[in-house]
Parts: sequence; C-alpha cells; structure tokens
Amino acid sequence: MNGGAGLPCWGILGGLALSTVAAVVTPLTHGAIEGGILLAIAWAWGIGQLRAGRLRTALLQESVVQLTETVDRWAAGDLEARVYLDQEDPLDSLAHGMNRVAEVLMERTRDLGQDKERLETILSSMANGIIIFSHSLAVTLINQAAIRLFEIQAPSPQGRNVLEMIRDTGLTDALEAVTGQGITVTTDWSPAENDSVVVECTIAPLYQPMGGPGAVLVARDVSSQRQVNRLRQDFVANVSHELQTPLTVIKGFTETLLDDPDFERQPRFLELINEEANRMSRLVDDLLALSRLEHHSLPVRWQAVDLTVLVEGTVTKLNGRAEAQGLVLNNRLPARLPAVWGDPDLLSELLINLIANAIQYTASGGRVTLDSLADPAGEMVAIRVTDTGIGIPQSDLARIFERFYRVDRARSRASGGTGLGLAIVKHIIELHHGRIEVKSAVGQGSEFTVWLSTRERREA
Repeated sequence: MNGGAGLPCWGILGGLALSTVAAVVTPLTHGAIEGGILLAIAWAWGIGQLRAGRLRTALLQESVVQLTETVDRWAAGDLEARVYLDQEDPLDSLAHGMNRVAEVLMERTRDLGQDKERLETILSSMANGIIIFSHSLAVTLINQAAIRLFEIQAPSPQGRNVLEMIRDTGLTDALEAVTGQGITVTTDWSPAENDSVVVECTIAPLYQPMGGPGAVLVARDVSSQRQVNRLRQDFVANVSHELQTPLTVIKGFTETLLDDPDFERQPRFLELINEEANRMSRLVDDLLALSRLEHHSLPVRWQAVDLTVLVEGTVTKLNGRAEAQGLVLNNRLPARLPAVWGDPDLLSELLINLIANAIQYTASGGRVTLDSLADPAGEMVAIRVTDTGIGIPQSDLARIFERFYRVDRARSRASGGTGLGLAIVKHIIELHHGRIEVKSAVGQGSEFTVWLSTRERREA
C-alpha cells in the first residue's frame, strides 16, 4: 500500500485499537455485555471504513489510468479523446480542465491546418517559383512553379541540398552570400543545355528562430522578356544601319552637287539620290505595314479570293524583273482553284514578297515555279513557290522570318531588299489563320508553301 492510501488505513487501525482498549476497560465499570457490544460496533465501523478506503483508492487509480491513456492519445494526435469521471471523483475537476484544453488545441490545430491549406493553394497557383532554404541550404518549402522552372526531377526536393537539385555553382554562391552576409542578391539561371531559357532569381535572407538565417528564393521566367528586349535592340540597330547607308549616299552626292552645280556627272548623281530615296521610302513603308500587322490595326477586307486570278496578276507584275535577271518564271496553277477567304491586297503582298524573294536569290539561268496543293480534307489550299537558287542553310531556317534577318546580306542590299519581306509574309499568314512551310538545301534551291483556308471568315 502506497503512502497516500496508507494514512487513512493507519488511522482506522489506530481507532480500532483504541476501541478495543475501551471495550476491555468498560466491563470493569459497566459490565461485560456493554463492553462486548462496544467492541463489536468499533470493529464493524473500522472494517467498513477500511473497505471504503480501499474502494476509493481503487477508483482513484482507475481515474489516473484513464487520464494517462487520454494524454497518450492526445500525444498521438487524437485530440478528440475525452476524460469522463463521476462528479464525486476528486479528479473530476482536473478532467474537465483537460477536456477544455483539448478543445482549444483542436480549434488551434484546425486553424493552423486551414492556414496551411491556404498557403499551399497560394503557392501552387503562383506563376513565380518559391523556394525556402535552411541555413545549410536544404529545401524546407518549394512550390510546383519552382519545380517546373528549375526542371527538378524526382525524388522529392524536400530536405535536399540545392546542389543536389540545381547543379549551378553560381546560384549556390549567391545563396551562401545571402545566408552568410544577410544581403539580397538577384541573379540569372539557365539550363546548361538551353541558354534561351532565362530564370531570374531574387534571393533574400530569411531570419529563423533556430539554426541560423536561411533564404527565400523567388524565381520567374524572363525568357520572353529578354527575347523581346533583344529583338528591340536588334531592331533599332538594324533600322539605324539600313537608314545610314542611303542617307550617307544622299548626303555625299548632294554636297558634291552643291559645291559644283555644273558637275558633268550630275544626272548620274541625281539618279543615285533618287534610288536611295526610294529605298528609304520602301523601308519606311514596310516598317509601317509590319507595325500595323503586328498591332492588328490594318483594316482587313474579308472576301472570297480567286487564287488563280491573284497569282496571274502577281506573275505579270514580276515577270519583267525575272526576265531582266535571266530567269524563267513558270505559273503552273490549274485553271480553277477553290476560293480562299482573305484580303486580296494582303494576299497579293504576300505573293509578291515570296516570288520577289525567290527571284532575288536565284542566279541567272535559273527558274521560279508556282504550283498548288490541295488539302485532303478540302478545308485548305496551298500555293507553292519553288526556286533553283542558292538555298538556305539548315541553321538559318528557324530565323528567316525575323525582321532584317538575311541569309545573304550583300545580295539582299544590292537588290534593294529591306530585309522585312518574310517577316511581313509571316504576319499576313497569321492574320489569315494559315501556315507556311519551308524546305531548302544549300545550292539546290528553296520551297515555300503557303496554306490558306477556304472556310468563310468575316473578321480577323
């Protein structure tokens, strides 16, 4: 019997001993019968008290066991467990207090779970990548955007070091500078095999209560923005270069004529000035047309277009240029083709650019041929322009529709080309919801196939 339960028992036994002494002494003064009755009553009361004490001890032990089991269930995560004791149990008030604590813990846990779900929803819906690193540069949190941007493969990135996931020493050095010096760093990251993808990473220190400062990395894909900036810079440089040559010629010849108005080569100089001015005018016209096509500000007159008639008119316009260059321009289109839907002026501009481009890059004695292809489904018709010219290297095919991009710069400038023809072709095709296919081999010529829709369309 332990001490807490033993004190009442020793008190009961002491009372029985005193009662026994009293029962022995009583007969000496009052008689044996009274003493025996007193002794029996005393022992009956003592035994009853002893049994009641043992029962209370057993109930108390059961209550303690129930409290212990409930605490163990809470520790295991079962906060719905409760303690229910009799109101007369001395531990009943403690049980009520513990139940209230469990209810508060459940409410707080529910709130934390909801906050976690909201945070995970926000992180998973963000286009920017988020990674939180510990002081040792181990990942403690990462969203799907970051996994996609950094092309992280399985296993799970949680708990892994940055070098295990992203093998880039520059990014690791930036993270170490942030965690070591408490500064904010912005750096770029690109996959080793594809430098056209650029991910801008902003890394800031994240102060934590334990383990030293960590870092939070915010990543966003800036590939398109960088490409636009590059194209804008290239565009300004190209326009400046294209305008510089004719302006230099015009300025030089004009100064010569001003210094000597009776100069004997005056007619030739005026002719060159006129040519360069026309070249500048063509460049400005192409730039304006390209700008309107890109911004969809060019009015489009949707109607059924007879390709046979359109091609015959274009060939008539360019036949003189082909003959002057010693080329044969063949029109092999059938007499009748399904009508396509589009703007006849824009489609004429498309054909002029394609045929003029083929003439420009084909040497004397060659030929340029036009024919047609039909879509088996009957929803599209194609015009194919084939030449026997110099061809296009495979490495250049992906860039020929860029503004001012030329495969042979010297030949293009000598013929007065602006370098915008194929860029205009591309935008006209996109406006008409068509497509263009290119096949070419160096020294064997090129083949441009334009597919146009025969389905009626009333707006761009």
